[in-house]
Amino acid sequence: MKSKNPYAVFSHFCLRTPAFSRDFYEAITKETEIHPDTYKETWRNKIIREAIFLASPELYKEIQKWMDHQISDPETIKRLQHSFLKYIARITSRCTPFGLFAGCTAGTMGAKTHIQLDHLDSYIRQTRFDMNFLVACSQEFQQQPHIKKQLTWFPNNSLYKIGNQYRYVEYTYTEQNRREHSLEAVTHTSYLQEVIEIAKTGVTIDKLVDVLIQDDEITIQDATDYIHTLIENQILISELEPSVSGDDFLQQMKEILQQYIDTTHLCHQITEYQDFLQKIDQQFGNPIKVYTQFIKLVQQINVPMDQKYVFQTDIYPKTVIRQLDIKWTYKIKRLMSVLNKMTNASTENHLSRFIKAFSNRYESREIALTTALDTEIGIGYIQGQDASDTTPFLDGLDIHYKKTQEQSLSWTPLQQILAKKLTRAQQNNAYIVEIKDTDLADFTENWNNLPDTMSTIVELINQDGVEKMTLSFIGGSSATNLLGRFTNGNPEILEIVKQIADKEKEMHQEQVVAEIIHLPESRIGNVIQRSTIRDYEIPYLGKSNLPLDNQIPVDDLMISVDRGQMLLRSKKLNAYIVPRLSNAHNYSANALPIYQFLCDLQTQQKRASIGFSWGAALEKNQFLPRVIYGDFILSKARWIIHKNKLTELRTVSKQHLIETITIWRKSLQIPGRVQLKDGDNTLLINMENIDSIRMWLDTVKNRASCMLIEFLFSEKCVVNRNDEGFTNECIISFYKNS
Repeated sequence: MKSKNPYAVFSHFCLRTPAFSRDFYEAITKETEIHPDTYKETWRNKIIREAIFLASPELYKEIQKWMDHQISDPETIKRLQHSFLKYIARITSRCTPFGLFAGCTAGTMGAKTHIQLDHLDSYIRQTRFDMNFLVACSQEFQQQPHIKKQLTWFPNNSLYKIGNQYRYVEYTYTEQNRREHSLEAVTHTSYLQEVIEIAKTGVTIDKLVDVLIQDDEITIQDATDYIHTLIENQILISELEPSVSGDDFLQQMKEILQQYIDTTHLCHQITEYQDFLQKIDQQFGNPIKVYTQFIKLVQQINVPMDQKYVFQTDIYPKTVIRQLDIKWTYKIKRLMSVLNKMTNASTENHLSRFIKAFSNRYESREIALTTALDTEIGIGYIQGQDASDTTPFLDGLDIHYKKTQEQSLSWTPLQQILAKKLTRAQQNNAYIVEIKDTDLADFTENWNNLPDTMSTIVELINQDGVEKMTLSFIGGSSATNLLGRFTNGNPEILEIVKQIADKEKEMHQEQVVAEIIHLPESRIGNVIQRSTIRDYEIPYLGKSNLPLDNQIPVDDLMISVDRGQMLLRSKKLNAYIVPRLSNAHNYSANALPIYQFLCDLQTQQKRASIGFSWGAALEKNQFLPRVIYGDFILSKARWIIHKNKLTELRTVSKQHLIETITIWRKSLQIPGRVQLKDGDNTLLINMENIDSIRMWLDTVKNRASCMLIEFLFSEKCVVNRNDEGFTNECIISFYKNS
């Protein structure tokens, strides 16, 4: 039967590539051993030096000492060689945007695939202060008495009233500059209520004091001390509170400070900083002394600074032509039907368990979100865990809960088909397994439980001269997830994300689509900061820059259950809310309950993704072959190498290492180029080069096992710069057209 796939493709895609070519890596590792002069020659590349400095100033210093012959210890030199080689692999093979190592740009669909990169010097780069430093600046500025007195103050946007108490989340910083959250409570009084009500629209300290001294029994000093106590305990927060939406936060702080007296010198300093950042973005390969001199200048403002975390850089490649063959969109749509059949919906998760508990407690009543998620008078969010939701906040500890139940291994009809194919492949020593339409003839498609918009990350490769794609999954709560981070640095990507947001708004005309604004950690702000793309926002321990009428406070939100579905409603808008998070933050890791609830709500009764998986039972095999469907590679061949073999290989002498590795990998059909896979991270390894092999073995020396996957950019690359070939990833986005 013909698929009823309701998805259409957006007309633009996003291209991600490393800054240097695959050929650059091959030239460095082409011999059986990397000569010391090759390391020195590579280090002379000013772009690589700048990239490593921005990524790790400490490593930069150590490598420079090594190059200056200030280090003679063989073990230290070996460690530095391995670290250097890892960064070379990063800047030549891995496409995930990071510093000067890799970047992204926009492209369009066309009659054929033709992607030609321009010279690196033409790339756009955007250097900002690290959010860790900017947050420290905002805290320092608002503590200066003459600034503090002029600032506008608001209630903490996590604040809510329970019985005779106000509760809210307060944060402090550890010595490691990590945020620790605690759930705090303060007794309700008429004075406190009056302060909170007046502060909702923003107010200065003096105006709050004037309100309190209307009571003849309260002196100016008492009122002033009281307001400062509320500020000290974060019941009131200033307009300088860190923001992860809108303009760059440094510019936001400057615009706020410009409004006040006696801030001219500070604003002038910020302008100097902005001029410096703009200047270094005019070229690649800036001298490191320019950075170190600038850091000394910045230190004059006496803001606590970790020199490892001062700058955050993104790059946006320029292209001569950037066109993807539109035929791939039709092929992906056909593949989506296959992946749809192969992916089961999750039957139980945090949200479904919460809905069940909510229904048991409140039935069909509508309850304030803050009340329902309160663990004392409500039911909390995470159901069935040993500790309450508030325990991590009360203790201020980074708690990781252990799963007490063993993982259950599913054995679905799909796994039975895959098991048969795997058995046949093992018997025939086959490297490739093929999925065919006939294999899934009895499987059904379900398009109703998939997100409104989704994205996929694909690799464009050549195999035997034929253009093919690797594609393992399509998903996301929104197609904005993978692109939101780059909206502040690339106008074309911003336009793509706005198109996606507008499409989602169009799909929910009777509801309000609202962006979740939250800063869980200072440094996470580097990758979750994005432009304002929606009409409404839900700020929660993060500042929204929208007008107050377009902000939806958490204490305004009500929840109820109707026919097994959780509904979220704004009282002031009298409308149901559809929350969205337009970044790729892994929000479920140690998240605050309200934040996790809002994020989980995005994929309520939906499959977050569709894709290929061998399944838990088959994943235990030491070797899994490549899986293909038509022109697509759904899963790369991969090998699990256990500790005994890793230990054995580490003991092989240098003279016999290449020979031993060659015999071993050919017995397992391991190609000459593979990648060490750690979650989403990959590290390119040349199995024909001693330094690369030893780097790999040293990296995994303390592990019980490691996973290797095949590296598929072995032929002429689809993405090129003149005669140089580049690895690539393309983000292609889809929306429901019905």
